[in-house]
Amino acid sequence: MHVFDERLAQWAAHASRAQLRAGPAVEDLGGIDAVLAAADHLAQGPFLHHLIQATAHHLDTFGAEACKPLYDAVLNGLRTNSNHLAFTSATEALVVRPALARELGAPLPRVLLARLQQAQDAGDDLAAALIGFEAADCLVQLTLADVIKAARLLGAMDEVTEEPGALPEAMASRLPRLLGVLDAHHPGAGLSDALERCLMLDHTCRDAAFELALGDLRQALEQDEYVPMAEQLRKTQDRLTELITLDPDRLDAQLYHAAIEAVLGLSAPDAPARVHAAASTLREALHRYRAWRYRTRTPAWARPRQNDVIAWSELTVVLDAAAAHLADDDPWYDGGLGILTALLQAYTAHNTVAVLTDTPAKAAVEILVAPVIEDAFLQHEHRQRFLQHALAHDEEIRDDPAAQQLHAALLHRTKSIENSTYAQADDQGKARRWQRLAHQLKDDFTAFVDQTPEHVLDRLELGLRTHNDVLAAIADPKYGRLKARLLKQLEDSRDWLAGVAEEYTALLETTIRFAYLCYDIGRKMGGSYTEYLRKRDKDGKKQKVDESLFHQHYREVLRFSALFGVINSEVIDKAGGRTDILVSFGAVQFNVECKIEEDDASETTLRKYVAQAAECQNTNAGFAILLALDKTVDAEGAANLFDSIWIEPVQRPGESEACLVVIIRIPGGRENPNLLRPAPAP
Repeated sequence: MHVFDERLAQWAAHASRAQLRAGPAVEDLGGIDAVLAAADHLAQGPFLHHLIQATAHHLDTFGAEACKPLYDAVLNGLRTNSNHLAFTSATEALVVRPALARELGAPLPRVLLARLQQAQDAGDDLAAALIGFEAADCLVQLTLADVIKAARLLGAMDEVTEEPGALPEAMASRLPRLLGVLDAHHPGAGLSDALERCLMLDHTCRDAAFELALGDLRQALEQDEYVPMAEQLRKTQDRLTELITLDPDRLDAQLYHAAIEAVLGLSAPDAPARVHAAASTLREALHRYRAWRYRTRTPAWARPRQNDVIAWSELTVVLDAAAAHLADDDPWYDGGLGILTALLQAYTAHNTVAVLTDTPAKAAVEILVAPVIEDAFLQHEHRQRFLQHALAHDEEIRDDPAAQQLHAALLHRTKSIENSTYAQADDQGKARRWQRLAHQLKDDFTAFVDQTPEHVLDRLELGLRTHNDVLAAIADPKYGRLKARLLKQLEDSRDWLAGVAEEYTALLETTIRFAYLCYDIGRKMGGSYTEYLRKRDKDGKKQKVDESLFHQHYREVLRFSALFGVINSEVIDKAGGRTDILVSFGAVQFNVECKIEEDDASETTLRKYVAQAAECQNTNAGFAILLALDKTVDAEGAANLFDSIWIEPVQRPGESEACLVVIIRIPGGRENPNLLRPAPAP
């Protein structure tokens, strides 16, 4: 045993628990000369964290000047120690001592960034890969603590994840969490692009999808109006739904999904049932989540996220109590004070749920929850009278700021409605409750509400919600026009039946989104999966452009969509041949052919491939898709997306109905856009 190890053992044998947690001082180890003499041993061995602890104590006692020789030893250990456990303990000791980290100055981030960069080429060296991640973790924590500047770390993280598939799996699988935390604090730094790249790998896709969902949630809570906030929350929920389908044991995704369902469900006609179901789901998931978390170490950067989960769960419990009393037939004459208390807690949940005070979820209470409580009082006069009576005669309610705030808001909204010539049209309660119906009917909404029984409106609104959840609209006018053009042609087919139309539309929408991805992908994005889209990489090396990469990339995109469970590729003995992609919705199947064209990618030439796509639909609905990789773009560039999607009818002798094949042309083997020139004048 090294003499210094014996000295550490003697100190540990006589130290108190508090001293063991704080670590030894330089004097405990024999003085400054003894520590410096053993500096290499401490730096390279398992006790690097004790060197950091001793240096921090020495800094507090004697100041920076006396610690300079120790700083060199600490930096040397962080630079060269190859023991993963020792390095992890050292960075944990460092991040809780920000004063020492600041004193180490500019060399500290340089050393940690070097360990991160070395890990990219670690190969089978597991320790080096894990040390690289620990260095990144340490950099993130020091950045969040404002010890080091964020710019260099943000650039390094984007560079490291340029091709996540080339990273050691042990390192890459841990990076999406750090990317998500940095993206939350620096949303304009482009780290969401790095997360998108991580979606392409099986060992990073789940964490990346969750971090992107949290990014969507933050965008939702930045909205200051009901409709855009609710729409963005639904998009967040859709992303979480896809993740839960892919990974049913993903507890954090289940928690956020249930909390969002509770907030959105509060304004639905069936609010009591929806919110109660969401609260039950959340309680069960939270119980399992806590049991799992208590057995794991929580990094410092993840603690605010744990607080956020608790805040959302507390809010859901409050909403569950309030939702039970929003129904029109709620018996206010029985337990009225308890009902009023539950509603007031929900109305000011950003105050009553303490953790929410400092989180963006406060916006959800003010914009999504509070107006619904106000609507419940405005729509039923007896509830307003009960509130007024309580304010006048109940001492507890009389002094309750929430009750006073609610009463003032009701008076303001009532006065606004009375002063408006168009009171019914301005009734935001109805518009909020039946917002999808209002969106569909637009100017006719007011007259429709007046003439239709409320229970009919409730059922209709539920039906619209279900339909829109299946077919999520994309608010892009050019995309909308493209989709409308395609659907108009497809609807003319006799095969456009229930059980076929929506399924084919879902496949078509996902495939068009794939086309968007291919058109917009950059020279540094996607890694080897998207090599076929570029003629040369950023270093000028010739790229591999072939049909198999094209086919594989499309399949991977489908795998990470809602269609992941119905995809089959390279299906043999289908119509006497082999299909590239077969998407099966039960008995209804659709064929997607992937072809490559090197000579002429015009509409006329690509028509030669549609017969094969149609042949595979002989025993099914007459719809198919042909993806054509266009390698002829060269110096003229690619035709735009909207002129590269059209429908070819395949009508053959003896058939009464044409098979409709949607052709989508994808530009492959593209040159650098800086090199493009316009085509010669005709």
